[in-house]
Amino acid sequence: MFRRTSEELMEGEQIPDDLSEHTDGLTGLPDRWQLEEWISHQLVRNRRTGDRFGMYLVSVANLADINSGYGSAVGDEVLQAVAESLTTAVGARGQLARYLGSEFAVVWPGMFGAEEMERTAENLVAALPQQVTFEAFVVPVEVAISGVLSDPDLSERLLLVDSEAALAEARTQKSRRIVVRDETYGARRKPDVLAVRLQRAFDNNEFQLYYQPIVSMTSGTVVGFEAVLRWLSPDAGPNGAELIAPGAFLDALRASPIVVPMHAWVLRQCTRHTSNWSRRLNIPSLFGSTNLDASFVRDERFVNVVLDAIHESNLRPTQVLLDVNGHTAGPQLNLLWPPLQQLKAEGVGIALEDFGVGYASPDLLRRCRFDVIRLPRVLVKGLGLAEEDRVIVTSLIRMAHDLGCYVIAEGVETQDQARMLREADCDLAQGFLFGKPAPDSQISRDLELIAKQAKTALE
Repeated sequence: MFRRTSEELMEGEQIPDDLSEHTDGLTGLPDRWQLEEWISHQLVRNRRTGDRFGMYLVSVANLADINSGYGSAVGDEVLQAVAESLTTAVGARGQLARYLGSEFAVVWPGMFGAEEMERTAENLVAALPQQVTFEAFVVPVEVAISGVLSDPDLSERLLLVDSEAALAEARTQKSRRIVVRDETYGARRKPDVLAVRLQRAFDNNEFQLYYQPIVSMTSGTVVGFEAVLRWLSPDAGPNGAELIAPGAFLDALRASPIVVPMHAWVLRQCTRHTSNWSRRLNIPSLFGSTNLDASFVRDERFVNVVLDAIHESNLRPTQVLLDVNGHTAGPQLNLLWPPLQQLKAEGVGIALEDFGVGYASPDLLRRCRFDVIRLPRVLVKGLGLAEEDRVIVTSLIRMAHDLGCYVIAEGVETQDQARMLREADCDLAQGFLFGKPAPDSQISRDLELIAKQAKTALE
């Protein structure tokens, strides 16, 4: 599966120039100091973007026995062999370091949750040698591995503490020595505190909507805007206010009493802005798109909240697209689909996010009649880099069309990606090529310019 490289994810960050000086003498890998610096910068970036990463510790569990039974030279040989295997397995997709003693650390960007964390851990174990031959010795290699999903609100040291605790648990396993957690111990300790901060932020109007244009791939016309939630926290950054993406607070929001009022506010804002921009651009079909959390869809007020927002803004239901995340909704879609179907009957569009990844599999299109599928940027990013990615994207688009769905490609950043998507008959797209997410005030100010630039991007 294609993944953004660690270099791409760190683009724009200022990394100290002397990191290369901190390498492990035995393996030549970055050492723990360099690892902690990298994690620290990644966490700062993730607080803005909402991305998360997998923090893995890989241990040669029987290194002490190897050193005592065969000598430290053989132990060093085993560590070098493991380092070489991990280097190949991780490649450019993540960051590998020598952590300490028998342990290596892997930071894997772009993780979605427990299922993918578990799969990556198993792939790492499978890539390691089960034995190493050194002169006349055939030395068995036993491995334990832990994986913890990052938490933007924790420091790199607390994240490593959680990883070490998970590794200690993995070492106690008798057979399958893999322990993966999609929630850190630090995250489990603080939901009540974060819930209080979210309530205060909602009361103080600290939340904002940013909008990204959605463009027709045939005409270049702006046909819609996706609304994404941001939290302008006055005390989150080192120098005061910081704009925080939902990934840092979404779990707490789901369990918070403000989850329904928050969605109602998002819908009212999104439909009101869409109605205004539709008139200004003279595009009666211009639509607004926003994400739905499963906890909101399950609420008995869900259907009425959506319809009330539509009626208050004088939009037609066909001008609203509600995005369902396949990773969170997929396992419980049978429960979520009836209220979504009620809105479909009114004319509201329902989109499936992250199609082709994780739970958002083609099987969901067989079970539920979505109007739109969204191709995630992890798939779009590979266009132009590997023929396999082009074939996969083209096949998914064709499948969606055969089932009567429109397709929105996310994360389009280059002319080559746009060209390949047009050749594959993709309907709509969004990404930095057409415009970055911006606050409603900026969209309102530069609306005509944004529409002109989006059209120019496809010429």
